[in-house]
Amino acid sequence: MSQFDTIIPRKGTFCAKWDRQGGDYLPMWVADMDFRCAPELLASVEKRLSHGVFGYGANTEETGEAIVSHYKRLYQADISIEDLVWIPSVMPGANLACRLAGGKMIYQTPMYSHIRRLPKEARTTAIEVPMKEEDLYFTMDFDALEAAIDEETKVFILCNPHNPVGRVFSREELLKVADFCEKHDLLVVSDEIHCELVFDRPHIPFFTVSDWARNHSITLSSAGKISNIPGLPTGFAIIPNREMREQYRDICLGLFSTPNALSFAALCASYNGSCAGWKRELLSYLENNRDYMEERLKKMGLPVVHNEGTYLAWIDVRGEGIEDPFTFFRENAGVHMNAGTEYDRNGKGFVRLNFGCPMSQLKEALDLCEKALIAHRNKRS
Repeated sequence: MSQFDTIIPRKGTFCAKWDRQGGDYLPMWVADMDFRCAPELLASVEKRLSHGVFGYGANTEETGEAIVSHYKRLYQADISIEDLVWIPSVMPGANLACRLAGGKMIYQTPMYSHIRRLPKEARTTAIEVPMKEEDLYFTMDFDALEAAIDEETKVFILCNPHNPVGRVFSREELLKVADFCEKHDLLVVSDEIHCELVFDRPHIPFFTVSDWARNHSITLSSAGKISNIPGLPTGFAIIPNREMREQYRDICLGLFSTPNALSFAALCASYNGSCAGWKRELLSYLENNRDYMEERLKKMGLPVVHNEGTYLAWIDVRGEGIEDPFTFFRENAGVHMNAGTEYDRNGKGFVRLNFGCPMSQLKEALDLCEKALIAHRNKRS
């Protein structure tokens, strides 16, 4: 039995996923996992907690060195501690990056719902351009981007690995992003929070694809997803361009409080290599969940995008004659997923399912959905 098979009761722990869904549903929505953190990470937090004094400051130098070594070890990417700017989490960091650039932002849909809220948060507007979809394989549509962009656009938002369609973009695709953005003088703001959660191909940090990309991008990440610690929020921006980095630091001045000592203890453990074995077992478990889920959905007659990275599935319900799949599965199956319209104004026929959970929970959710679908189909026939 895997450690990830253990059911961890989460009700009554003030978590959004289980306690804030408006009813008694099986929660397969918010993008955190129903797994206990790595023992090594917990030990790091407990050691810091046991000291009992929480004054100003945190172990930013040790954590920075761990991140620098991690990027060299995993991606053969050269960064320095000086390239890092500490941020509360990825989305506040993206907000400030967009404010720094000024002007409109452009991105392709479906797109992570909080990125779609960035225009309001950053006090700007966005150009949303649909991705290409062919046999449920999503790619960036550069012809459509060219047709949509205008002179006021200053930022390209990249989400890689992609939430919600689960793409891990290839080097060729990322080079096309760089070419497009260089042509239009855009800052690339790259959300790479799922970067370690990949299955079919390695993740490529955007800033590594070319000299231009290195000097015209802000890469945002944290251990929130891979180590399942969004409740201990601390992230970082990688900004190799010194002038841009100083401008970014200036715009951050006075906005963030003293680094959280427990968050940094967790962050350091996630990147210093001590959790490597736990991460390998996690990825193997998630890949098994993915394969089971995709095969099961296929047998149920529900098309699903093949997931290359993240623990999020983009499920196509357009062929079922269901007006609102989110409400259908919640009310008829008791399974709470995310509505496709959160990610795309044209995403009405999709739902997003989080398979970062014990296999028994995933099986239960799919059993409930299948039962509801069979009843629906019988009613239609």
